[in-house]
Amino acid sequence: MENMQIDLFGEAGRSVWTVAVVGSRSLATCPALVGRLEALHAAGQLGLVVSGGAAGVDALAAAWCRANGVPLLELRPNYAAHGAGAPHVRNTEIVHRAGLVLVCWDGLSRGTLSAARAATRLGRRCEWLAAPPPRGN
Repeated sequence: MENMQIDLFGEAGRSVWTVAVVGSRSLATCPALVGRLEALHAAGQLGLVVSGGAAGVDALAAAWCRANGVPLLELRPNYAAHGAGAPHVRNTEIVHRAGLVLVCWDGLSRGTLSAARAATRLGRRCEWLAAPPPRGN
């Protein structure tokens, strides 16, 4: 995995983040996510959004990026290289590229929880915007 710069500096020394958006496919809306992206964008702190290109939260983030002119990188699972574990490998790569991880969890999705745990292992800052994190996370 390529090590990407996770915190850049924009105009006037302002931090500009690469932000990972990870979330459950069952969530078609997440007002807290939209609000957080809008706040980062308005403050000039949103440089790039990285997501997985799936339904639900990923699609919501992608639509928001397109509507607001924010660069988006969608990383898809590579099943040919990683087999059944491809989504988990992809999730780790998503959070590896980011300095801030926005987590929109439905309280059930194992994939979202896997991504959040990978972010924690990598020392990334996580903000839980839907269901709260499970105990011990």
